[in-house]
Parts: sequence; C-alpha cells; structure tokens
Amino acid sequence: MNKIKKTFFGLISIALLCIISTTGCVEEQGYNNYKNKSITSQICDVTWASEKITDENGYTWQTTYKFNTNGTYTKTNIKIENKEETKINGQWAFGDPNSRTIYFGREHYWDIVKLTKIKFSFYDRNGNIRDPFMNKEYVELTPYQEN
Repeated sequence: MNKIKKTFFGLISIALLCIISTTGCVEEQGYNNYKNKSITSQICDVTWASEKITDENGYTWQTTYKFNTNGTYTKTNIKIENKEETKINGQWAFGDPNSRTIYFGREHYWDIVKLTKIKFSFYDRNGNIRDPFMNKEYVELTPYQEN
C-alpha cells in the first residue's frame, strides 16, 4: 500500500511540475521576442479609432482604443457633437504564440487580419471558436484624428 501511495504522489508531483513549468514558458514567451515587441509596438503606439457612425437620434459617435504595453487598454465612446466621452478600462493579452489574436477575457477575442501604421483590421469574436453560434464581425480601425 505504501508503494502505491508513493507512486501516486510521485506521479502527481511530476504532473504538477510539468504544468507549472509549461505555464511559465508560455507566459515568458509572451512579449519578449522581436516579433512580439514589434506587433505590441504597432498596437500600442497608436490610438485606434472606428469610423464615425450616426445613431437613430442623429448623434454622431466614434469609438477609440488606446492599448498600453502593461496589458491594459481604454475604450472611449465619443459623442462628436458635445465631446461627451464614456470610458471603459480593461485588460488585454495575446491569445496565441504568434501574437495574431488579442484576448480580452470571457471568450472575447480579436483575430488580427492586418496591422500597419495606418490600418488595424480584425474579426471581433465573441464565443468559443468551435461554437457554431459564435458571433464574429469584421472591423477596421485607423489612427484617431481629433476634428
């Protein structure tokens, strides 16, 4: 019986060690290589903006996104007529090793299509990628220009 307990605890210890070391490697890999730093810089060095839209009441709105290298971001909804702003703060991280997906939490992702100094396009995805009812919308952002 003691041999079984020792073997069981030994296997559990090895499994935990593998999980902890693997998690550490993935996290360490996150923003440290040149490619990831370059993509992070392209995302964070610009305040990105949606197209202006007019709502049913005739008000014009624009949404901006400011990403920070510390993994935080601010989404600002701007009512153009009176410069009224609503800000939402959140956290972001890359959701894959190639830095082509941004993860916001709770199954909310941006799958990057194109990222340049003048265009940030992606699929805004809510839900698990294998879920047939997942919501997915194509979005294009450009650098924000205050008018």
